[in-house]
Amino acid sequence: MPSAPRLNLSGATRARQDDAPAAREGKGSAAPAAPEHAREFEAMALRMLREVVGKAENVGDRFAEEARRIHYNEAPARSIRGVTTPEDARALVDEGIDVMALPSACVPKESLQ
Repeated sequence: MPSAPRLNLSGATRARQDDAPAAREGKGSAAPAAPEHAREFEAMALRMLREVVGKAENVGDRFAEEARRIHYNEAPARSIRGVTTPEDARALVDEGIDVMALPSACVPKESLQ
């Protein structure tokens, strides 16, 4: 019966220790962004996304149709949001209409307060 034998990782530990002086001297790759900066950026991006989504009119399943009407000046220009198929979204882009897909978790089911 196969089993997982003991793994000898002492060589990997030595390699990390050899890289440590270079990291302290500022050599090698850049350090990853500090976690607090990542959290601040994430919070700012989420606030901006909520603002954009909150100001957009929800047109539901009529998104592709309404986007075309706005693009061809048949309806007043405004921010809209809704649902469409990937094929319709590609067709809109091919027509020169800017669209942006959002994860469904970012889109509220009800109007924002």
